[in-house]
Amino acid sequence: MNITPKMEKAMKIKTTNFGNEIQFSYPNETLAISTTGDNCNLSCAHCNGHYLKNMTPINDYKSKIKTKNISSFLLSGGCSFEGDVPINRNIETIKKLKEEGYKLNAHLGLMDRKSIEDVCKHIDIVSFDLVFDKETIKEVYKIDKNREDYIKAYETIREVTEVAPHICIGLKGGQIKGEYDIINYLSKNPPKKVTFIVLIPTKNTEYENVSPPDLEKVCDVLCEARISLPNTEINLGCMRPRGKYRKELDELAIMCGINKIVLPSNNAKARAIDMNMTIEETKECCVL
Repeated sequence: MNITPKMEKAMKIKTTNFGNEIQFSYPNETLAISTTGDNCNLSCAHCNGHYLKNMTPINDYKSKIKTKNISSFLLSGGCSFEGDVPINRNIETIKKLKEEGYKLNAHLGLMDRKSIEDVCKHIDIVSFDLVFDKETIKEVYKIDKNREDYIKAYETIREVTEVAPHICIGLKGGQIKGEYDIINYLSKNPPKKVTFIVLIPTKNTEYENVSPPDLEKVCDVLCEARISLPNTEINLGCMRPRGKYRKELDELAIMCGINKIVLPSNNAKARAIDMNMTIEETKECCVL
């Protein structure tokens, strides 16, 4: 893929506002724990509970921290039929983790206001998936929610703690639908950080045979974000396809003016070195 004028503009904005630095995140010190085990009520088209299997059940976290150097936690789990992640059921454990000095990042989903206020007293930052396209919400999550539901939850969380919006590029079976609308909304009140992930066609899901979004389209979304959010830290998160796709994406993402890549490919490292960038390595979840 050739470098486009939009990529050149995005990279210039990034260099002007953030300098010639790139962060590479290797989140070995963040433990992802699930408050619902491997159970999720929604059987989403892109996940179907698959990624919960890679998380540590919340009741087993003590055994993990005995063998690993853990400084932070990602609190997550499966969703209820209302689209919330019921981590508030484990509020006492969350309080204890915070009292013990761990940094806490959480997925809350479409949680109600009272639960948000109760949980966020103990949370450092929330990673919140923003989805605006109603067709995508229905097809992927199987719930009857809309743009306004996501905005309401996002704004409520923002009132009580820091929140890093997450945008999945190509969420609707690899199609770009709604991503630009989200960027436009965020540009009116820019967050400190935003994380982009990319649809992974995952085995034993409805989307296992779809293609990930076209790389040129992904890059255009990333460039649009950099241009529209010139002072926001933009991350490329861990959830993105592997193999050749990732190698190409990671290298191109640098040219789109992002700030951080989680588990970067060798291509990204080589590109950063070629550009004489200052490389900083971090050991926690990208928003921490």
